[in-house]
Amino acid sequence: MERWERYSRESLATGQQDPAGNLFMSPKGQVNLDGLHLLHAGVDTVRQLYRGLPCLPQFDKIISAYHEGRGAMIDLWGYTWAVGAGASGSGFRYRLQNNDLGVIVFFQARHVKTDNIGTHLKIELSPHYLHERSPDDCQRFMTLIACGLLDHVEPAGCAIHLALDVQGWEPPKDFMDRFVTRSKKVMKIDGIDTLSFDHGNIATSYGRTETLMFGTAGALQCAIYNKTKEAHHRDKLHFWQGIWRNATDDDLAPVYDPERDVWRIEMRFHQSVLAEFARGIPCNVDTGEVLDDAHGFQRFTDTVPHLTGIWRSAMQSYRLDHSRDLIDPVWQCLQDDPRFYAHEPAFMYKRARKEPGLGNEKNVCLAFGNLISIYARQGFTTRQAIEYLKDSGMWQDLEHYYRRRGIQAGAFRQLVEQKLIERRLLGKAA
Repeated sequence: MERWERYSRESLATGQQDPAGNLFMSPKGQVNLDGLHLLHAGVDTVRQLYRGLPCLPQFDKIISAYHEGRGAMIDLWGYTWAVGAGASGSGFRYRLQNNDLGVIVFFQARHVKTDNIGTHLKIELSPHYLHERSPDDCQRFMTLIACGLLDHVEPAGCAIHLALDVQGWEPPKDFMDRFVTRSKKVMKIDGIDTLSFDHGNIATSYGRTETLMFGTAGALQCAIYNKTKEAHHRDKLHFWQGIWRNATDDDLAPVYDPERDVWRIEMRFHQSVLAEFARGIPCNVDTGEVLDDAHGFQRFTDTVPHLTGIWRSAMQSYRLDHSRDLIDPVWQCLQDDPRFYAHEPAFMYKRARKEPGLGNEKNVCLAFGNLISIYARQGFTTRQAIEYLKDSGMWQDLEHYYRRRGIQAGAFRQLVEQKLIERRLLGKAA
């Protein structure tokens, strides 16, 4: 797929591309993504598997508590746990759960005898547990639980959900027409736009997509949904708003707007998918350098250096296109810019603008000239060039600069047209 060239207002002064810039350029036009804010990129769920031989005295103690009936509790590892049955689809017979802590422990595999070594343990960590602790602390606690329930403990793989929360974007109306996926399983849930009653008949109009899901839980699954509504439904809105408010611009001013919905793009990697990645050679997503030779994704902490890379791979498997041979600019940004368990890159912040015409005349001239060269190379018309200049993020500076020199709208249009022709005829197009 063809990709958009990216520029920032700073990089336009030198005529160079900026891989973190918000101004996207291609022969199909120009798109300014200043209004797109990435509020949060992180691990949403971890499911860690352990192999081993069950410690039968410990198992018997927990199972005895389970047989006490509804409301059974047990104290283990410094916390109180509710004891219950594992769901039929979980593959385990019993469950320990502490929602305040944000941890669920499934144990005793249904299809392996307790006197045999097998995958008898699965530990699930929730978002609020993960956000309050480092990956190493999370792994240590899971290992503590595993050593308390199993002998001959061995990590046996993990499943991970990566989540990106954005504001300033939502799935467009033609999303399904432009979305590329090999998955045969697709689920779309629309919100009810209108509801009317007419002589006993009910008419509904589903005008707002609220959830899109592609793929199955046993592979790589993509979910795109209205996180504000989902969090409100689950009574978790206060928790997530506390995280979103941490997103700030260069002046440390918050960019989260509580009056607007937040959308989430979530990639859910089953342990079998991560095992396939582990058989490859994970590389640094920016330099291409191999991060380690003895890599493996048996533990959650094994995956941490590679999360950004597998996110980009997943965003290529599930991709929104602008046209047949060109990726959608927003999707390109969402694919390239997030970093997981790393310092937030510059794209997460809104760049502070200089006041029009205050000491930046030279940069305005350089940026304007380089933009005209780029527009000439992309084949834009004079009308398109002027419209894109207005949406370039530097229009105020440019307008102020030329008005001070007595150049009005008509003369400015002639200037742009002349510069476009010069670059095309004289071979100065960038």
